[in-house]
Amino acid sequence: MSETVNDRRKSPQDSHSLVDKVYDYLLDRIITGAIKYGDAINIKKVAAELSVSSMPAREAVKRLELEGVVTIKPRSACRVRVPSRRMILEVYELREALEVFAVTRCAGALPPDTRQRMQDIVEGMRHVSGEQDPVARARNAADLDRRFHEEIIGLVGNELLSTFSRQISLHVNMTLMHEKTYNTLEKEWPDMHADVLQCIQTDPPRAVSLLREHFARATELWKANGEDFPAG
Repeated sequence: MSETVNDRRKSPQDSHSLVDKVYDYLLDRIITGAIKYGDAINIKKVAAELSVSSMPAREAVKRLELEGVVTIKPRSACRVRVPSRRMILEVYELREALEVFAVTRCAGALPPDTRQRMQDIVEGMRHVSGEQDPVARARNAADLDRRFHEEIIGLVGNELLSTFSRQISLHVNMTLMHEKTYNTLEKEWPDMHADVLQCIQTDPPRAVSLLREHFARATELWKANGEDFPAG
């Protein structure tokens, strides 16, 4: 039996699952910075990478278009939208609000496995500066920063909060925020996150203050280094 006939006999649920598979794949690559703002998304290449037909890949990209993440033009490439400066600053405000909420709700009740993961991330931050390759150093630092802040969002175990956080990260992800501030913050960066982690466990109100200071500092630096983004 040919592949075409098999595809026709797939249930709607099977088709939906393939769309979700492609969508989640693209979502993860955009959030982690593997696909950057302004990059083109080759639908045929994505389909080949995931061993699916072009149809679910197109449907996944259309979903991203409806969410305002990509732009699709007839006979032109599908590209990830470049966020405006206004959107970036608004996301800074939202990220701060979400993380403050998570720390407040957590109230110091940090599960041992979560604490260990966050401690490992902080240790990684202390060692990443020793990486000789500047590209690898920046990539690893951005990944560690993103993972640390994702752990904060996950502190309350609220699936809706985590989903919302990932959605806004599609438009302005933590990788982008970090890339614009890391060179200036590099020396203080590990200690800053170590202090936040310590205070989450022992002094949540102080952790909230540190987070607010962290976002204020990052916002200030981004305003000074974000000239290549449209005003919006």
